[in-house]
Amino acid sequence: MIEDLYFLDDGKVKISAATVGISKKRWEYIHESEDDGINHIKKMKSQRFDHLPIVSKNGNINEFYKTKAPDNFEHIEKHTISFEDIIPLNTNIETIIDKFHKEKRTFYFLSFNDDVSGLITIGNLNCKQVQIYIFSLICELEKELALFVNYHLSHEEILDWLNEKAIAFEQANMKDKCKTNKYQSIINQYEELVESGLENYLTEHFFLVDLFNIILKKKLFKNLSYSGNNWEDLNSINNIRNKIAHPTRSLLDKNNTIDKLWERLLKIKKLLFKLNSYKKNQGY
Repeated sequence: MIEDLYFLDDGKVKISAATVGISKKRWEYIHESEDDGINHIKKMKSQRFDHLPIVSKNGNINEFYKTKAPDNFEHIEKHTISFEDIIPLNTNIETIIDKFHKEKRTFYFLSFNDDVSGLITIGNLNCKQVQIYIFSLICELEKELALFVNYHLSHEEILDWLNEKAIAFEQANMKDKCKTNKYQSIINQYEELVESGLENYLTEHFFLVDLFNIILKKKLFKNLSYSGNNWEDLNSINNIRNKIAHPTRSLLDKNNTIDKLWERLLKIKKLLFKLNSYKKNQGY
């Protein structure tokens, strides 16, 4: 039955180039008839566009203007759209990020039925749709890490680790009582739930960094074929998690480049693969 398709939906967030980019019905462009050699410069400079499509007299889009360097409107070049400049509008966001990284590009024209139908630039990745996609990956990762920890450690072992961290925090911040002891807060929140008959797993109160830290401390990473140094290197995933936790912050900036984004997403995907493979082999 048709409705069964909805029940079989895996719930994964599906973001495409068209979701992130801009349709030719809404983009800014310059018509060939108004292109006097100066108008395109004015338009690009006033709106800070690094790319400007050119619509020909017959309505086709075969050429575009592009700044030689990002945000520099002193040197603008005219180009013919080539095969390498185009990707299908239904290309998934993971592939787009991979292409931006590997091909060192800043834009692609989007195609539908062999016609140019839109544009996606590297700046478009700073949109909520991409953040939603990454947030879904982080949620999946936190869930799988928690399952992994709970499979290997008892409630008492996790509680002992939390108590050790809480005591260490108090000792390190004896002169600064303004700082909140998050480890003690986790213990308190759990105990309140126990008193209310709503106890759950301690790991449900963990942040991503706590899951990484307890796995490091207990050397559980060995079960996933990581070395200690390799596991510590995964902490950079937490940087992207913090970006997503504050949606008003740009995903990409001078310090967080497309290469770093790609690298962190690759770490997440590889770790998820290992966690899922391990879970299937162990049967939990």
